[in-house]
Amino acid sequence: MKVKPAKPVEAADESLPEDESLPEVPEVAPSQLEEVDEPSGDDHVIDLLSDELILARAQLDAGLPALAEGTLRTRIAYREADGPVADDELDALRALLAECLWRQGRLVSARYALEAMRPSSPQRRLPIVTLIEAEALASAGEPDRAIGALERVVAAVGVDEVNDLRAGVSGRLSWPLPAELRPQPARPPRPPWGPAATEDGADVDPPDGDARTAAARGRLEEARVAYVAGDLARGDAEMSIAVRLDRALAGDGVAILEPTLGGQPAAERLLLYGDLLRAAGRRVEADQAYDRAADRRS
Repeated sequence: MKVKPAKPVEAADESLPEDESLPEVPEVAPSQLEEVDEPSGDDHVIDLLSDELILARAQLDAGLPALAEGTLRTRIAYREADGPVADDELDALRALLAECLWRQGRLVSARYALEAMRPSSPQRRLPIVTLIEAEALASAGEPDRAIGALERVVAAVGVDEVNDLRAGVSGRLSWPLPAELRPQPARPPRPPWGPAATEDGADVDPPDGDARTAAARGRLEEARVAYVAGDLARGDAEMSIAVRLDRALAGDGVAILEPTLGGQPAAERLLLYGDLLRAAGRRVEADQAYDRAADRRS
């Protein structure tokens, strides 16, 4: 049986008909091209740190301290991912974190958050930070330092403002009553610009002790400012004068001087530290400071 060979398949003619041609693309002049705007200096920048601080503060004000704690710890972990750092941002975050922990009753963790802040940070002078420090010291069994912190915050903002900052949080310290709850003794009427008067109406001059205490507190504040500025010699000199004017300020002096000692303080600073401790009634710690000063001398 013979098989006829198949005819070769001819390639299809893919050419376009003569009447159908490709559309012509119009030429575009360079001047007609759209220019892409480059970013200018007026671009809007979102400050993530500010937003997270505002968010954490809003969560805390809404009565959600645990949620605010999570927001703050996430930001702190992000900042510390590249290694240990210390700046104003972290100090602000840790101050707010300490407040969150304190409002949850976790005073030990709150104290750790405060100790992680720089001694010279402006955040350490906030009234809420001093308030938390006082409660943390009281819970740690350091009543002298706790009372000193209590007096500092009350003297700085007043009893009523302290009561607003606490917002009903209980603690181990006996905070003064606000003005609306304190009993007011009956006094004879007198003009507000007149001098102080006794119960029988006789004018009296302020005692010399008040002026001496005021001068001592002024010196104590000068010492605090000098320590923040890094001038330890001037701060030690002002501290020595303040305690000699009023020994009752020794507890405050210890709280101010102690963060500036560092790991290897000089013998002269240890002696001043021991004098403050002894004046505050903490003799065991004072003797330890004197022993350390003797080791430096030898």
